[in-house]
Amino acid sequence: MTTTTADGKRWGLTATAVSSLSLCPPSLVVGVNRRSRLGEVIKDVPAFAVNILGTQHREVAEVFAGHVAGVRGTSRFDHGDWRPNAEGVPILGGAPASFLCKVDDIVERTTHLLLIGAVTGAHISEEESNLLIYFSQNFSAVSPQG
Repeated sequence: MTTTTADGKRWGLTATAVSSLSLCPPSLVVGVNRRSRLGEVIKDVPAFAVNILGTQHREVAEVFAGHVAGVRGTSRFDHGDWRPNAEGVPILGGAPASFLCKVDDIVERTTHLLLIGAVTGAHISEEESNLLIYFSQNFSAVSPQG
């Protein structure tokens, strides 16, 4: 999940809890730990992106999950092919899919914020790619063929 604050600073994290909320209107929900750096600023952003990662993006996932020592803050965006969309939100080039969302609501529950986004745009790659998931504390590949 990526976003940009009003001062132009880019933020991002590897979200391990992302789900479709509804089809009509299309919306997503993303869980963000309220103690994360992004959790501290998320209430001030108007839009965010969810970039679905392929197995070729494992390093990006590790960096944005905070698993690479010494790589923090905006230096995370030195890993991967990041480009701002029209709203300035970073989109990962080569991602199997990307969804741009307008922040619709933020629900506070225990340790997390549930960020509800109204999908305002989507890009689905024409190239077939194995998807990267996080399961049982490990990154794994999932084939689109099942």
